[in-house]
Amino acid sequence: MDIQILKLEPPFEYIYCNGEVGKHIATYIVGETKVDEKGEYHLETHSHPIVKYWNAPQGVVWNKAELTDCEVLCNETDKTIAPYTFSLLCLNLANHKNDEARAKEDYSCFYDPSDEAITLKEKLEDYGIEFEDCGDINFMVEVGKCSDGYFAQAIIPECLLYFRFIGSTLEKLARRLIEERRWQEELFDHKVKIHFTPGSPEAEGFVEKL
Repeated sequence: MDIQILKLEPPFEYIYCNGEVGKHIATYIVGETKVDEKGEYHLETHSHPIVKYWNAPQGVVWNKAELTDCEVLCNETDKTIAPYTFSLLCLNLANHKNDEARAKEDYSCFYDPSDEAITLKEKLEDYGIEFEDCGDINFMVEVGKCSDGYFAQAIIPECLLYFRFIGSTLEKLARRLIEERRWQEELFDHKVKIHFTPGSPEAEGFVEKL
C-alpha cells in the first residue's frame, strides 16, 4: 500500500460533503496494486480531502469522504455561492437523512430542507462565504384542494428551498406563502427577490397577487 499527501496551493477551494464545510488544503491519496488470478494488474486508489476548519488547526482528514463525493462551493478569490446550489445541497442532505431514517424504520422524525439551510448557512458564515446576487427569481407554486382544505407546494427545480403547506382557507394559505417568501429572502440576505408564478390551474390568479 502506497500513501501520499498532495499539498495544494492557494487559492484554496471550500468544499462540502455530508453537511460539513472545510477549506481543502491537501489530499490524502492511498494506492494499492493487485494482480488477479489471471495475472492482470489492477490499481486501486482513494483520494480523501484534508481540510482546515475555520476554528481548528489544519490537517483534518475526511476519512469517510472521497474527493468524488465532495462539492466545490467556491474558492478564496470569489467566496460566493449560488442560492440554487445552496438549496440543492440542503434538499439532498434532508432527503439523505430521511432515507436513512426510513431504512431504520424510524418514522418519528422528518428532516426539512429549511432546517438544514439554517445550519449550513451558519457554517458558510464562519468562512466568510456569502450568497451570489441573483436578483428576481420565479418561484413556481402548485395549489390545489385536499382533505384539510388547500395545499401549496413548490415545484422543483423552479424554486429555491422546497416547501409544502396546508391551510384550511385560501386566505390562510396566502399568509403562509407570504411568510415563506419573506423568510427565504431574508435567509439569502436579500440577494434574491422571489415572485410566485402558477404551477397548476388552481394557482392561476391566486399566487400572482401575493
